[in-house]
Amino acid sequence: MEKLKIYANLSLYTMNFTNKSFIYFPLLFILNVSCSSPRINVLALKNSPEFSKRLFVTSLSKIEKNAIKNPDNSNLQFEASKELTIFSYGFTMNEAERIKNEDYDKGRTIYSKAHSDFVRSVHYINSSLVSDYPSFLLWLNDQGNLDIDFKKGSAEKLYWAAGAYAGAIQSSNGSPEWLIQLPKIGLLLESGIELDSTWNFGSFYTAMISYSIVRHDAKEDKFNIAKSYFKKAVEASAGQDLSPYISYAENISVSEQNKNEFSNMLYKALNIDIYSNPELTLGNYINRKRANWLLDNIEEYFY
Repeated sequence: MEKLKIYANLSLYTMNFTNKSFIYFPLLFILNVSCSSPRINVLALKNSPEFSKRLFVTSLSKIEKNAIKNPDNSNLQFEASKELTIFSYGFTMNEAERIKNEDYDKGRTIYSKAHSDFVRSVHYINSSLVSDYPSFLLWLNDQGNLDIDFKKGSAEKLYWAAGAYAGAIQSSNGSPEWLIQLPKIGLLLESGIELDSTWNFGSFYTAMISYSIVRHDAKEDKFNIAKSYFKKAVEASAGQDLSPYISYAENISVSEQNKNEFSNMLYKALNIDIYSNPELTLGNYINRKRANWLLDNIEEYFY
C-alpha cells in the first residue's frame, strides 16, 4: 500500500469579500498531508484527474457515513478526518487558489465549501483523540495545566489534527473564532515531534518551517529557526521529498522577498527524482505540479 504525501498550501490567503480582492494574511503554513491510501495514484491523477476526484468523493461519503453511525469509534472518526482533510487540501483548496483571481464568485464558493469540510474534519479528529485521551480538549485549550502522556502511535493523529485546524483557519475568511486557535497548531505539531520527530519522512519538520515564522510567540530569529527545520526535513527524507523546498520558497523566500532564492528552491525541488522513493512518488508528483505553478505565477508573490 503506497503512502500518499499530498502537498497542501496553507498560505492562509484571507479573502476580503467587501472589495473582491484577496489579501495575504500573514500566516504561511505548509502542511504535508500523508496517508496510506490506494484511492488515488499518479497514473490516475495524470490521465483522469476528474475521475480520480469523483472516486475519492464516493469513498469519502462512505467513510463519513460510517463515522456518523459510530461516534465512539476512534478509528472511524480518525479515518473520516484524515480522508476529508486529504480531499480538502488535495482538491478543493488547490482549485480555489487557482481560480480565485479569474472568477471571484466561484472562488468564494469553493473556499466556503472547503471551510465546511475542514470544520467537520476538526470535529472528527477531536472526537477520535477524546476517545483515546478523555482530557484531550482540556489539554488542547490549555485548561487546567494538564499534561497528556501521548503514545508514540498518536503522532499521526496529532499531525492530522494540526492539518484540520489549519485548514479551518485558512478557509475561514479571517474569522476571529478560528484565528485565535492558531496556537493549537503549534501545540499539536510540537507534541508530535516529541513523540516521533521523523514521522513520515519529516512531515512535522516541514510543517514547522512556516509555523515558526507566524506563531503568536515567534522569536526574533524566527527565520533561522525555520531554516533549521528545513534542514531537518531534508535530512529526514534523504533529500527525496519536494515538500521542504516548496515550503521554504513559499514561506521564507516570499517573506524575505528573495525572488532568486524562491526560484532556486523550486528548481531544486523539480530536479528531485519523484520515483526514487516509492512511498513519496504520489506526493512528489503533486508537489511537482505545485512547483511549476508557483514558477508560472512568480510575479504574484514579489513586489
